[in-house]
Order: sequence, then structure tokens, then C-alpha cells
Amino acid sequence: PLVLLTSNNTRELSEALKRRCLYLFIGYPSVEQEMAVVRLKVPELAPKLAQQAVDLVHRLRNLELRKSPSISETLDWAKSLVALNARQLDRETLENTLSVLLKHESDLQKVKRRIEVTDKGARVDDDDRASRWRN
Repeated sequence: PLVLLTSNNTRELSEALKRRCLYLFIGYPSVEQEMAVVRLKVPELAPKLAQQAVDLVHRLRNLELRKSPSISETLDWAKSLVALNARQLDRETLENTLSVLLKHESDLQKVKRRIEVTDKGARVDDDDRASRWRN
């Protein structure tokens, strides 16, 4: 028999089990690949907003977060944006929806300190001293 195991590294696997396994490490998709997934799974999300959302998720994954947003969380966020009739990633929309992407309070606070909202969307500042919710 063939058995597939998946792990998100939340718990250490035993050495005995690891010796019996072949490993395949799968990273996150590229921006283009994730955009294609979002367009396929959430077609009602406006293309410009979908691009802003995917771009922001990729920037968030570059931060040292306790848990980076997964692809399923990107899709959940996209569905939330549709449900809220969001037109763009403005300050209010982000305040109301970031918890869909970020599952730990410390990650949420870190991102709120580092995010800048512009008319082109949101960008993440690498400087932790950045003021919160600049506009």
C-alpha cells in the first residue's frame, strides 16, 4: 500500500516514522499561480481587488509571522471581500477582514503596525517601528 502523509510542522514526527518516509517539500504558489486559483475559486471577486489581495498575501508571507496565510485562507479572505461588497483594500476593509488571514493576535498586531494603505491597495513595511495604519 501507498500512504501519503502531510504535515504543517506543528508537531515533531517521530524519528522512526521519518526514516520510513520520502519527503517532498511544497512551497507557496507564485503570485500568478495563486491569482489563477483565486480567479477559479472566487470568480465573483473583481480582478483588480483579487490582484491586490494576492499581492498583499504574498507580502505577508515574507514577514516573520507565527503562521503565514495559507492558500485556503487566501480563498476565505477573497470570499469575505465578496460578501462585504469590497471595492478595494482600504483601511476599513482591512480592519474588518485581516483576522480571516491571520490566526494569531500577535501576527495581527505585527501586520497592523507594518501596513500602509494607499489608493493602489495595501503594502507591508519591513520596518517594525512603522506607525499603525498610515494613510
